[in-house]
Amino acid sequence: MDMPHVRHWRLTQNSTAPWKPAASNGAKQSRNPLAPRPLATQCWLDESYASNVHVNTYGRWPLVAATMLVPSWSAAVRGRRWLAKDGRWVAGLALPILLSHQTEEWVRPGGFLPFANQHLLGSDRPNWPLTERLAFHINVSVGWGSAVAGLLLWKKTAVPAAAVLWLEAGNAVMHIGMAARERRYNPGVVTVSLLMAPHAIAGARWIARSAPLSRRSRVATAAFGLSIGALPLAMKLRMRAARATNG
Repeated sequence: MDMPHVRHWRLTQNSTAPWKPAASNGAKQSRNPLAPRPLATQCWLDESYASNVHVNTYGRWPLVAATMLVPSWSAAVRGRRWLAKDGRWVAGLALPILLSHQTEEWVRPGGFLPFANQHLLGSDRPNWPLTERLAFHINVSVGWGSAVAGLLLWKKTAVPAAAVLWLEAGNAVMHIGMAARERRYNPGVVTVSLLMAPHAIAGARWIARSAPLSRRSRVATAAFGLSIGALPLAMKLRMRAARATNG
């Protein structure tokens, strides 16, 4: 399978060099089938990545997300009539979309943790300042928790679902903005472009038209989304402070 947007990306967990795509000379790389498989700390993507890739998912939760991906979309398809009533799709599609995004970021093609640390934040370490523990809480505690809460509370209030839409919008701005600025793929940009951004826009329109929020609720949901979106800046400041202390 030829996927040019992920061709010749190379990530190494133990590398201290800045994260960057491997140089390509235009020739298709080959691998000796008798050679030992690479260590789990290595991740590379080339033209044949679909059949020959070993990805470090930096924890077990990304594998759980990938496992739940097909069942969540299957449930959404089977329950499409139920989701269509009273705008439940606004909250009900949040989790399948999030699982799709996390699968792209962390499993296939994967590599988001070293990308975020070494490329986005400029760290010399692939797992700091965005650590595996912090990534777990952002993606699972906040991500899965808010998506499930939005659906469970939909009949009572649209506030949790609106907060999720803010998270989706912030995620989309980050990924799409970076891809446009650098003119290359980054882990997660496909799913935010095809799923998150359209869902955030359509969901916000539905809430504004059919279930308008109070001014206080609008401010609260915006603050929640912006606070999560400001995490990269907070982590960058933390990294600079640590360097100043150690330096």
